[in-house]
Amino acid sequence: MHAIRFHLRAPDRPDRPVPHPPSPEAVRDGLARGLPAGARIEHARILVGPDAVDGIAFVLADGLLAAEAALTVACAAATGPTGPLPGWLVPHCALDTLLALGLHELPACP
Repeated sequence: MHAIRFHLRAPDRPDRPVPHPPSPEAVRDGLARGLPAGARIEHARILVGPDAVDGIAFVLADGLLAAEAALTVACAAATGPTGPLPGWLVPHCALDTLLALGLHELPACP
């Protein structure tokens, strides 16, 4: 299981108001539908705001790079014309380096 962080952002369109994004569950389902065969989301934490979605997905795949590539494909599908966030941008979708290296906790100071 590999931790992959992602950030989705509503497009800058001054001529139209930004539609409110769907629920975190709808985003997770949209990502899960866009995953290639052999990968799946085990767990996800998703925060939805008025013009952005931030999250971390724990992806089961053959390896770390395969998990990152799978979620990148899923983000593209979720922001595609038939996804839950059509037209949104994907400025970030990459492995969480600290979690990948096991550095998610700082050592205690004596």
